[in-house]
Amino acid sequence: MIRALAIDLRRSAALGSGLIVLLLGLAAMYLLFGVEAWSSRWSPLAETLRSAMGFTWPLTVAAGAWLSDRDRRGRVGELFTSTARPGWQRAASPALALSLTVTVAYLLTVFACLPLVVGSATYFNPAAIAVIATGLPMLLAAGLLGMGLGVVVPSRFTAPALAIAGLTLASAPGLLSAYDAGRIQQYVALLSPVLGQSGDFVIVPARLSLAQSIWALALAATGFLLLSAIGGRARTAAVLPAVSGAVTALLLLAPTGPASSVDAADAGARELVCADATPRVCVRRVHAGMLADAVAPARDALHRLSRLPDPPTAVEEGVEVISGDPDEQDTPSAQTARFYLQTGLAAQIDAEQVRLQLLSGAGVISCGDTGNWETYAAARLAAAYWLLETAPPATEPKAVEAWQRLTALPAAEQLARIGALREAGLACNADALWGILMDGPR
Repeated sequence: MIRALAIDLRRSAALGSGLIVLLLGLAAMYLLFGVEAWSSRWSPLAETLRSAMGFTWPLTVAAGAWLSDRDRRGRVGELFTSTARPGWQRAASPALALSLTVTVAYLLTVFACLPLVVGSATYFNPAAIAVIATGLPMLLAAGLLGMGLGVVVPSRFTAPALAIAGLTLASAPGLLSAYDAGRIQQYVALLSPVLGQSGDFVIVPARLSLAQSIWALALAATGFLLLSAIGGRARTAAVLPAVSGAVTALLLLAPTGPASSVDAADAGARELVCADATPRVCVRRVHAGMLADAVAPARDALHRLSRLPDPPTAVEEGVEVISGDPDEQDTPSAQTARFYLQTGLAAQIDAEQVRLQLLSGAGVISCGDTGNWETYAAARLAAAYWLLETAPPATEPKAVEAWQRLTALPAAEQLARIGALREAGLACNADALWGILMDGPR
């Protein structure tokens, strides 16, 4: 067995397939998604590694089919099937060779990313390790399933067709809306090797990782049985592990509800970590490494807002989620000003952007419905630049118009209008902001 494995590693496409999986994985992590999408944070690292499987998983399926078709291409298929050796013995060596190289490629990809997370991440949820670990049986299932299907459908077109099918399955989470798709379509998306990227404040539930692992192992078993089966009855029976695995996985997923359950709120990542001294400035635990950079612009913004009646006295990083659940959205607070870091790109803090966010809307986060987003955003921006005591950039002509109208008024009237704009913002009366700046409160 060892000798056969060594020959397969040396002469088959298994080694080359593993090398391509490694290079594609590294290219996706470092070039396509970029280190800013996952560095210093465990959950984004795990989800980005799984997103990279959108490229490596279809390739592994195709590589498996190509590898198992070598007997047909060498015109020795009938010769090998006529030998006395059981089918599983002939299948074991190439299957093990591909599985071994794919495993090494995946682990090397993970290890190549760890230095940018270990030691710098300020929060760790063990569920992230389950997400990363589930990627390995997913890749093994891809290789074995590809080999099995390559034997069942021996053709030069099998490998490219499987690559296209694999790309479709891996793209399912992005093609299906979690809210618009039907329940069956949502479950298909949940069983895809690609999970998508949802930000720093959510985590993939352990239940989903367990369900996906069961599904992947069942799929791998079916692939190997198809690879070693002889005859139509044996091939039909080989499908049973995949069917039972899919049913078991779907039963595990059923209590979690719709496809939005691919992510769950991560309470630990959302805990507040605050700087010493006052005024109070806090960021979320997953971004604790950026707290020092947030303190100066936050306290400067609070100082500028102190000119207003009933100003905020603290700054917190808000939680921006993309689930669409209104219950998870922040609400305006008179005592606390909030800023947000762009989801998935929280590698560093831009002090000027933090200051501008905190001053926009006179220290009130955006809320409410408006019939004219342009004037609403311009009014919020004009208020920020009034507090900064400088004109808005020329690229924001509506904000410049409001700022010029406001600063032409007496100082007391300017202060009164900004105070009224803040009150309207706290009440989420979005349509009132522009009129308050241009014509005064009514």
